[in-house]
Amino acid sequence: MITSKHLFIGIVLLGISIFCTAQEVKIEFSYDKPNNSLTLILTNNTDKEILVMNQGRLSEFSGSYIVLTESSNGKSADLTICLFTLESGKWILHKSLSPKGRIELSYPLDSIPANNVVRAHLFLSTYSNDEKTGKLTSKRYEKNLYID
Repeated sequence: MITSKHLFIGIVLLGISIFCTAQEVKIEFSYDKPNNSLTLILTNNTDKEILVMNQGRLSEFSGSYIVLTESSNGKSADLTICLFTLESGKWILHKSLSPKGRIELSYPLDSIPANNVVRAHLFLSTYSNDEKTGKLTSKRYEKNLYID
């Protein structure tokens, strides 16, 4: 039989486990209405280098990407855009986020064929070396931004 004491201990343990798993990457995702653009700021909260993966070249739903949801006449459609654009005509596989560093990205919606965007859904994939094992570990983050 579960008593209030057992329930309290369970809640405390759950709270401790959630509190101890700190987010390695702080995500600030916003919409600038006057400029009709999205701004994404990624901040590394750790003392280790983190690789931010770009959208996969073979699968649009791998790596990091943003899904823009457009709404018109009661219908909606999704458009997927990659996190990083080409540099010197070459595809960017990943960008390094140095310890305590930050990356700021801007996505002007006027230059993207997107109209009446009502939501931007960020899917972020990161990789870093585990300090204890030395193995490469991955993390996946998601963030929704609703646009008025």
